[in-house]
Amino acid sequence: MDISNNYILLMLICLGMVMIMLFMAVKSVPQGQEWTVERFGKYLRTLDPGLHIIIPAIDIIGKKLNMMEQTIDIFDRYTITKDNATVHVDGIIFYQVVNAAQAAYQVKNFDYALRKLAMTNL
Repeated sequence: MDISNNYILLMLICLGMVMIMLFMAVKSVPQGQEWTVERFGKYLRTLDPGLHIIIPAIDIIGKKLNMMEQTIDIFDRYTITKDNATVHVDGIIFYQVVNAAQAAYQVKNFDYALRKLAMTNL
């Protein structure tokens, strides 16, 4: 009787571990977002909105990117023109990420880089 109780306990533990691994493997990406998947720290693929399955403990979610159009407010600046007139300049950026992998891995801080690019062009 003691052996069958140990067997049942072992089976329940194994079943619990399988359920946890299955729960970790299923990923649901919300509408308007894309997630990057990394395998051992290297970019593997991009998950578009919907239900996906990854290999738990090997594949991890790297970056979660918003693919909808977004805005960034550029801080007010006072500049001097060529004829020595002071001009007050204010700006706003409308942008939309098209390629999630490039936005996630080719720029260290995407929002900061976009803001600085806009300020230099302004």
